[in-house]
Amino acid sequence: MPSASEAAVEARRLTKIFDGPSGEVRALDGVDLLIRKNEFFTLLGPSGCGKTTLLRLVAGFEQPSNGELLMDGRSIAGRPPHRRPVNTVFQSYALFPHMSVAENVGFALEMQGRPRAEIKDRVGQMLSLVKLRGLEERRPAQLSGGQQQRVALARALASQPQVLLLDEPLSALDLKLRKEMQIELKRLQSETGITFIFVTHDQEEALTMSDRIAVMSDGLVLQVGSPTEIYEHPTSRFVADFIGETNLLPARLEGRNEGHVVFRLESGGLLHGLDDGGHKKKDRVTLAVRPERAELAREAPGLPVSIEQIVYFGTDTHYHLHLEDSSLSFVVRRQNRSGATTNFQQGDRLHLQIAAEAVRVLQD
Repeated sequence: MPSASEAAVEARRLTKIFDGPSGEVRALDGVDLLIRKNEFFTLLGPSGCGKTTLLRLVAGFEQPSNGELLMDGRSIAGRPPHRRPVNTVFQSYALFPHMSVAENVGFALEMQGRPRAEIKDRVGQMLSLVKLRGLEERRPAQLSGGQQQRVALARALASQPQVLLLDEPLSALDLKLRKEMQIELKRLQSETGITFIFVTHDQEEALTMSDRIAVMSDGLVLQVGSPTEIYEHPTSRFVADFIGETNLLPARLEGRNEGHVVFRLESGGLLHGLDDGGHKKKDRVTLAVRPERAELAREAPGLPVSIEQIVYFGTDTHYHLHLEDSSLSFVVRRQNRSGATTNFQQGDRLHLQIAAEAVRVLQD
């Protein structure tokens, strides 16, 4: 956990309540969060989880119902948006259609009364940073979606904010361009040293770009950590299920054997893990296993399974399985390496092998 002196933005018991048609709606419910200076921090969660509300509170477009919000260790309660060291890049980009690229980028500096020579130099620096030199005189309508995105970023960065807020800015781009812009955004954050707070519901975006991620649901922050921590060590069923693909298996804690924790599935089959999640013998638990962490074999040992469906994705193949003597299903993902063919077919009866280190015990 970072210290308060490292914090660019800190939320303490932050709450936001809206009036809805059926009564009060708690968009944020006592959120505690500390975002470091100079990091790429992502708020991740489904629609309605509170991530955009939190972003709007930091920007000053909304005011909290309760709790504190601090920037650089100082409260920003009641401070209007234009007096906060923050800029926002919206999903729609919000470029001025009647202005050139250079005029759009320099607009905020013009409003601040900066000298023309300074504005020209700064605009040139920003367009170089986003790789748009030579397009200064074009209008937004003459640019591609990716180029408009870069202009919006250059405009937001031109005034050198302490914090840049990005509200799902890649959602309007096609898949290939979105992946390219993920790399560009991370590069821009690294080169400028500005704190980026990025809002998305796309797990791949969050894992690709972030230094740390906060997974949100129903106005709460469920887990904060690096992409590796969030993916490999989810602390709850929601986080495990929301981040990437995972297999969720109900089980009971059976005991210990040779340093391993033993879990019994409803089929009667046993799985070994390294951690009991703080549960006691015979407690019901939920186990999570990532599809790429399991293997298929024709011979025992392993849980008996049958292949229900095989789905080819180019880079890998997904095997949809049924665990015998149970109602449980399972997916195994195998990378399609050169020459790594298996000859598995739909209907084959095989054995599912899961290493102890691949098993995670989740909170409900």
